[in-house]
Amino acid sequence: MTESVIKKNKEVIKIFKDLKEEVIDENICCACGACVAYCESQSFDVIEMIDNTPHFKSAANEENCTECGLCYFICPQTAPLLDIMNETYQVKDNVGPYKDIIAAKTTDELLMKIGQDGGVVTTILMYLFNTYQIDAAIVSEYDKELRPQPKLIFNPEELKNSAGTRYSISSQIHPLKDLYNIPAKILEEKSIFNIDQLNIAFVGTPCQVRALRKMKLLNVKPAHVVKYIISLFCFENFNYNELYDIFQKKKKIEASDIKKTAIKGKFIVETSSDTTYEFELKELDNAVRSNCKNCDEFTGRFSDISVGSSGAPEGYSMIITRTEQGDEVIKKMMAQNYITTYIPSQNAGEWKQEKIKRFEKMSSIKSKKK
Repeated sequence: MTESVIKKNKEVIKIFKDLKEEVIDENICCACGACVAYCESQSFDVIEMIDNTPHFKSAANEENCTECGLCYFICPQTAPLLDIMNETYQVKDNVGPYKDIIAAKTTDELLMKIGQDGGVVTTILMYLFNTYQIDAAIVSEYDKELRPQPKLIFNPEELKNSAGTRYSISSQIHPLKDLYNIPAKILEEKSIFNIDQLNIAFVGTPCQVRALRKMKLLNVKPAHVVKYIISLFCFENFNYNELYDIFQKKKKIEASDIKKTAIKGKFIVETSSDTTYEFELKELDNAVRSNCKNCDEFTGRFSDISVGSSGAPEGYSMIITRTEQGDEVIKKMMAQNYITTYIPSQNAGEWKQEKIKRFEKMSSIKSKKK
């Protein structure tokens, strides 16, 4: 697949220098980390992530670039693969393909308490771990100052640290660069004697999902070990420094004092002292990442499962299943009482159509921001 696609697009083969000029220098990089994850996993020693941005390691390292063009192809902000991506994954509109659309919430009281809205994403990962369908998951955790950090975890006990929603970006694909450096002890505990046997679940934003699907379309390692792709609904994301600078200047809120954040018409901040502050979204416009103003994806149309709060009843999450394996996971979770579904008072078909129209509207609004 890789060779045939590259030959088909040979007139647009470009390298990291082009990616830097067209995407990174234009400030529309999604910070997904796909380019670095691929390059470092191949031991090319050319680029690295610094503050969620890819850079040449040095002028000397620049000479090590093999000029394969793969970093440019897999970037979510470049165009060459989009037509074949849409054809392969049967994407015909802004909402994308779907098997089913439901609203659900976790049945786990702890996950409901620490999770966002219905706690569904954490519960999906818990189910996949418990049923031995995955050996690891790429999630996002906070550091002490609420700065999101991507992390590859290997057991369900670590999931509590990743529960909740992040509104600043973390480079979710980046941890795959260390795939071949996973401690042997961890692999032995899971009876994995060949790293290619590893099964990983990935959670990320629509742009990050698009990059990962590009990697899988081209059979690019290390994406081959990702078995499940879960997308979070995303209207826009915020630069960490600018966002928390606004919080501090307007309300004297320190990042270390924040317990929870949420967007429900307004940006809501809850502190450790149980004080709640509200910000109009327009107040945060200066903190919106530039790449978000150049994005037309809302639900993550290239995922196996998409999850978000938009359109969901209070306390629930909306779930869009897109692939056979994604749909099977959710159905089995329902059957085994991991999640409970919302029963709409109206006709189920009409209810789903209402949700589709809502997603289309959100995608349209996002497209007009470009």
